[in-house]
Amino acid sequence: MIGKKNKIATVVKASNNGEREQTLLFVDYSVPQYDLYAGSRTNFMYLEMLVGMGLVVKFIAADFERVEPYSSELNQLGIETLDGAWYRDNWENWLQENGQGIDYVFFNKPDPTNIFLSTVKRCTNAAIIYQCHDLNFLRLRRKASVENDKTVLAEAKLYEEKENFIFANSDVLLTFSDVEATVIKKKFPNKKVFTVPLFFYQDVCEPKRDFGQRHGLLYIGACAHSPNRDAVSWFCKEIFPLIQQKVPDIALNVVGADPPKDILSLHSESVRILGRVSEDELKSLYQNVRMMVVPLRFGAGVKGKIIEALYNGIPIVSTAIGLEGIKGIDQLAAPQDSPADFAAELVALYTAEEKLAQLSQQGSRFVADHFTSQKTAELMREILSTSKDEASLRLAQALGQATRQEPPRLIAFYLPQYHPIPENDEWWGQGFTEWHNVSKTKPLFTGHYQPHVPADLGFYDLRQEQTRIDQAKLAQKYGIEGFCYYHYWFNGRRLLERPLEDLLKSGKPDFPFCLCWANENWTRRWDGEDQQVLMRQEYSEQDDRSHIQSLLPVFKDERYIRVNGKPFILIYRTENLPEPARTAEIWREEARKAGIGELYLCRVESVGMCDPKAINFDAALEFAPDWQNKGPRLQADSELLGDTEDNLSQVCADNYVHSYPAMAETMMAKQIPAYTWFRCVIPSWDNWARRQQGASIFLGSTPEKYKAWLAQAVANTNGRLLGEERIVFVNAWNEWAEGNHLEPDEKFGHAYLEATKQGLEQGQLATDSRRVGASDVVRIAQLMSQLVSHKYQLNELEQQMKDLLNSTSWRVTAPLRWMMYRLRDLKKFFSR
Repeated sequence: MIGKKNKIATVVKASNNGEREQTLLFVDYSVPQYDLYAGSRTNFMYLEMLVGMGLVVKFIAADFERVEPYSSELNQLGIETLDGAWYRDNWENWLQENGQGIDYVFFNKPDPTNIFLSTVKRCTNAAIIYQCHDLNFLRLRRKASVENDKTVLAEAKLYEEKENFIFANSDVLLTFSDVEATVIKKKFPNKKVFTVPLFFYQDVCEPKRDFGQRHGLLYIGACAHSPNRDAVSWFCKEIFPLIQQKVPDIALNVVGADPPKDILSLHSESVRILGRVSEDELKSLYQNVRMMVVPLRFGAGVKGKIIEALYNGIPIVSTAIGLEGIKGIDQLAAPQDSPADFAAELVALYTAEEKLAQLSQQGSRFVADHFTSQKTAELMREILSTSKDEASLRLAQALGQATRQEPPRLIAFYLPQYHPIPENDEWWGQGFTEWHNVSKTKPLFTGHYQPHVPADLGFYDLRQEQTRIDQAKLAQKYGIEGFCYYHYWFNGRRLLERPLEDLLKSGKPDFPFCLCWANENWTRRWDGEDQQVLMRQEYSEQDDRSHIQSLLPVFKDERYIRVNGKPFILIYRTENLPEPARTAEIWREEARKAGIGELYLCRVESVGMCDPKAINFDAALEFAPDWQNKGPRLQADSELLGDTEDNLSQVCADNYVHSYPAMAETMMAKQIPAYTWFRCVIPSWDNWARRQQGASIFLGSTPEKYKAWLAQAVANTNGRLLGEERIVFVNAWNEWAEGNHLEPDEKFGHAYLEATKQGLEQGQLATDSRRVGASDVVRIAQLMSQLVSHKYQLNELEQQMKDLLNSTSWRVTAPLRWMMYRLRDLKKFFSR
């Protein structure tokens, strides 16, 4: 249909005049197979045009597959395709090494965009252009309405969140539809939104308008796409019989790759399900049918079949959905949304040859006025220029706000073992909960703080909704963004699931949450190891699949915490998984299949460190206490144990007694790994209530010392991570039997909660003083702001930028190199 026949490049080829070539990275879910899918055809047209405009174009697909002959055709155009196993495993490293040479990134569709967007923003200063093709959430919402399907409606809400994230993080937004442009502008009034052609042509053909020699109808659309499938079914069952009553010998031709069984079953003498056809066969159909039908009942975006029909001189009858978004289309066709109206309009036109010829001529003129290669290239030049300006402003604002950004997201681990379950009744006695261990504890020595007795919330039962609401209110008041619930899954069997189930069913509290799979053996010793096992972990691929399928409804909850639009899930001990990378692959596969999209997988460094990318994870979380970095073991004469007559030597011999301040200092002194790594702090730790022998006891914790540690973790996080990946964990909200809780107790009241709030604030204040080159960051932010607003003498500004290139801060030099190119562009502009 296009390929080498549409020589856009020869029409719009631009000269570089000896200047540095501009590089554009084009992102899609797969190599565009232009003769199979309308969206692929569109992308191939735009790729040809961008090459013709003089850009160096690189193409990356989310599946990294090389698909022939399509990949070779891109290469023949001069486009480098980043495909194959090496790029699949190393694309992030490639972006880190090559990102500063990329000027534009052209994203397509939400799912592939969500995979790459955050890394692109972190590794490049490129202008970000997003072409939405259609609004997925709008299409799914309409489908849910037609089919009365609440599951589809939930999927629509999920995609709306994904698309909102992309819109917010792009510099320029493109859509084919005027209607969707209005929707986007209403949501994001400050964004630059352009309506661009879905298809465009170098030459508008002049078809033969011999309608007296033509017969039959045509529908084009891959029926694997549910709007097309519904359209064909609805037309054949409810509209076509009405038409046949008036025009008995009429036939419908349905073209589209891989029709499913229910569509194939419609095939008959008068309904021809043709499947995929060649370009020559499609051309013959266009030359021989009388009309195009577009009976779409739901969908979104502009329909390529409408533009193609007009280009080929074929009159159309369509529903409102089919015509939506094409400015001026009402001069060529009126929407027909009921079976009777659709059939009546088609019959009236089908038998009126002069009217058909007139509509055919009008359609050709419409395409010549709105869908030509030359006009599209002119519009694209404006888009590229605007995206540069918007990116410059974004970078300036980001640097200018570096000293006043919001605190990181603070997430607290949450233990659900505060209600009885049959298993605990069997193992520990009737009615057992965590409170049984807490309440019976006695101090080991004089001055040993035990037991920890709850204050405000009392010895609560998590089956009570008001308790969970009060917990959320308290956490929110002191700066905690959400809870990370421990999740217990044993080969299809869940434990302690009641609080989460009640949360999902009731919608209360309205407080963010995520899950951490505590994939240890459940043991009598409370250590997750292989002795005295009560419930053993068993792993298999089938269990991985069943497990993630059980979690998909949880991820769809609007309160579920996301990182860069992806549901955030942690695994406590990935080293226990036989093949963690395969588990991650299965989980991601099932999430995509269910419409969730990508997951954000985080391994907890409960035992040792490793690069999460090596096991197909996104990030890692240091666990506190870090058992490999907990400081020296205390002896009986330590000042922290006090001056007492108690047998401290025996206490220290039977248990692991350490200094809380030393542990905090040792953990903060750890070398920062090269991968995405979240910090974790604890308010205190003493699991004597759980383990009457071999307990780990950290002495010397106070609200002030905890606050200082948290402030350090916040400042450290601000200096390393960006955007929604600025996360700090607190272990824990309510681990009472481990002496590890932010919830108020009788001794400290709200002191640790107050310390949490103050630690966040102090960490923010410390960020500027701890960041290398902070003064340079402020200076460059000011200069970039002046540059964008053109309020500075350009020669003087260029000299100051050159001076700043000697900065030791990558936060200055990386965007500065890009801004130098922009400055030269502006100098040329003002010298005209």
